[in-house]
Amino acid sequence: MSGTITRLTSGGIKKLATELIDLYESRNNPHAVVAELASEEMCFYDTRIKELEKLLYSAEQLSEMTGEEAISLGSNVTLFDPHLDVTETYKLVHPVESSPTLNYLSVESILGKKLLHKKTGDEVCLSLYGDTIRYNILDVN
Repeated sequence: MSGTITRLTSGGIKKLATELIDLYESRNNPHAVVAELASEEMCFYDTRIKELEKLLYSAEQLSEMTGEEAISLGSNVTLFDPHLDVTETYKLVHPVESSPTLNYLSVESILGKKLLHKKTGDEVCLSLYGDTIRYNILDVN
């Protein structure tokens, strides 16, 4: 295994570990293996299991942020969009944890990259499809 560390939230580690256990159980289920799992499906299970094992082997849990710090992996960031008059809170996470429904924003996304190292009160501007989108950073924790 390589020495690369994958920094994940505790929830992300639990989610990946649960998926790995489910895959182990599905792959080793004698009823499923009989005829229902084709070789392609077994290949999928084996490939995904290796990916998850590698991620979990290299996983390091993010420590909780304290005080007013610059935005980094694991930060909760509250943004205000003055154009839409909308406030949203996002958690910056590793790409394997990103989830729009949970407002988990990948640090490798366009917005995630722009937010890194900013602080409360800063403004972030994105240029998308010829338009400029501005966000005000209201809170970081």
